[in-house]
Amino acid sequence: ATSSIHSQMGVRSAVVPPTSPLISASPPRTSSLMKSPEGPYCELVDESAVEIEGCGAIISFDSVQKLAFSCITVALLSYCSVSPRSLPFPEYNRLFLQNLSVVWLAVIGPIFSLMAVYDPKHNNINTAIGTFHVSFTLGYALAFIAEVITTTLVRLGVFKIWEPAIFNLTPEVPSIILPWVLREKQYKPKRITLFAADFAASCIASPVIEEIIKLKVVQWTCRLPRNFKTGNSSKGKGRKKRVPVRGIDSPQVTNINCYMVQMLAASLGLKLFDVTRRILMYTKDNDRFKKTYAVYRGVFPIHELCGAMTALLLARRDVLGVSLPTWKILGPAVFIHGMANFRGMKPIFKWNSASPWSEMQINQLSRESDVPLWRQLMPKSYAKLVWLTILCRVFGFCIKNYYLIGRQAVQRTTVYSGKLYAFNAKLETDAMLKRIKKD
Repeated sequence: ATSSIHSQMGVRSAVVPPTSPLISASPPRTSSLMKSPEGPYCELVDESAVEIEGCGAIISFDSVQKLAFSCITVALLSYCSVSPRSLPFPEYNRLFLQNLSVVWLAVIGPIFSLMAVYDPKHNNINTAIGTFHVSFTLGYALAFIAEVITTTLVRLGVFKIWEPAIFNLTPEVPSIILPWVLREKQYKPKRITLFAADFAASCIASPVIEEIIKLKVVQWTCRLPRNFKTGNSSKGKGRKKRVPVRGIDSPQVTNINCYMVQMLAASLGLKLFDVTRRILMYTKDNDRFKKTYAVYRGVFPIHELCGAMTALLLARRDVLGVSLPTWKILGPAVFIHGMANFRGMKPIFKWNSASPWSEMQINQLSRESDVPLWRQLMPKSYAKLVWLTILCRVFGFCIKNYYLIGRQAVQRTTVYSGKLYAFNAKLETDAMLKRIKKD
């Protein structure tokens, strides 16, 4: 019997192939990844990367082409903006080079702000350049078209409510262009009608469109690393919650520098095209201090601050797992952007400005004045001082929350490792205490 057993085992070992060295002898860990003491990890996908793809890479030839295309675009705009067009070629070329030198002064501030934030260890320079390029070209075009369409609808709606007599011009003028030709038709609406239409279009609709474009450009051009994604809640149909994308024992995202860099790149793309256009419209002979105007145009930080706030709230949602809908992520940026437009900053769809210096809350500089130039640049009214204080507080908010979110992301993987519910409770408690202190 013993010999028959040994013979059967020999036959079985001869038939069954040996275990491949590529297959681990330990059982698969799928069940341990899908379940944890904190709850189920639903619908896991392959999102193992905790850094943006290609971080630390050197600049590629494709990125050089994109930057060259942007520079050529600026040069063409500078050439076309020379006035008058009938000048002799030597004088025309001199004014073209003068316009080009003035425009490049506006790039100093944005480049400095981006390089102050950029960390090559956690970013891909080619992805940042791609985000800037898409925002500079496609993003600006989409924002301009969307704002023109939205402004037309908003003005028609306001006219329908406040001043329906305007539509008596429709047999002669199509409704779609009626809001844009009132001056040519010598029709003067009421002041309340003009204020309501301009406020709704410039301070509400335009900031919403521009901030959405920035966020969408980032989502189109790169895939930011994240710890959480949106999933269905088990408590009810249609309810969404943040669920982890990887197991608790896997590497986690603890650095949010790529969020800031990508949103700044998208913000600077919109800003630089708009700044270039407005600087090149300030090139007449009677326009004074062109270089100072260009520098202040580039330094004025509304787009950067709004993009930074959106990046921080996006990181709170995707890195820390705080449940934030999209409107809450964009809300603070839209509010600050709307305040800036109310203070004089022009949205993208407004092609020209009668008082360009007021957009930056600066008085028109004058050489004939006895007051020194540095004193002319200082804010003198109480409203301008309050606005400067608000911008400083927003800047402080961005710096504080950048380091705070990074520290909380590290605590989530160390002190609160495996304690997702405890970490979420701590975030809620901190937010509640902050609200109590404000009250």
